[in-house]
Amino acid sequence: NTWMKGQPPAVEVALAAAAGSLQGGVLGGVMGKMQEMQPPPAPGSPMAGAMAARPVGGPLAQARNFAVLTGVHAGLSSAMKKARGGVEDVKNTMVASFGAGVAFTLASGAPGQNLVASCLTTGTVFALLQGGFYKLGKAFQGRKGPAGKGRAQEQDPAYYRTDLMLQGLGLGAYAGAMRQGLLADTTLPLLTDSALKDTGIPPGPRLLILDHVARHKKFYQDDLKEREKKLAEERAKYN
Repeated sequence: NTWMKGQPPAVEVALAAAAGSLQGGVLGGVMGKMQEMQPPPAPGSPMAGAMAARPVGGPLAQARNFAVLTGVHAGLSSAMKKARGGVEDVKNTMVASFGAGVAFTLASGAPGQNLVASCLTTGTVFALLQGGFYKLGKAFQGRKGPAGKGRAQEQDPAYYRTDLMLQGLGLGAYAGAMRQGLLADTTLPLLTDSALKDTGIPPGPRLLILDHVARHKKFYQDDLKEREKKLAEERAKYN
């Protein structure tokens, strides 16, 4: 994962798409094989209609379709995250899901169908479903309350003040961008527009961050001195 983040954006997106395709291809192949192994239902039975409506194609066709679906979704998700400076939200999910739905329709479409309408319909349905699932997941996470946030901050103490600042400004979505640029607590008093810009943070959020740091610069400087003092005292215990 660390090695992948060090690659150029195009390479990282391509690798994410390839990994997604491999995972989807294996899943599709297994599902296709399981369908082949099912005995045909008796004529007129309730299962006959369901079997007729199942996806067309053997294991190879199913593997291809699912490889396209998951590969495109993974690639678009990675590309959106890169383009938006590390932000991961419902927009990324819906864009990636729409593209995956369109690609799935193109890969598995039957001759004679209205291809454009099918692509738009499938893409929209995929985007709405995945967007809804994303929102539900976030809602359940929100029920954990401040304790969940506290645990996340304790796991990365180098960004404790940075995370608190971003949350207070309503810019928590850019925590990943700050980490990507290695803009930790020690760099807060030194932040510049160019440093924030290099991480992909848009102009508006950059202005809010810089204004906040300018108004509270002395606090962050004093906080760093206090933390350095405590760290030195801890080190002295073992000398």
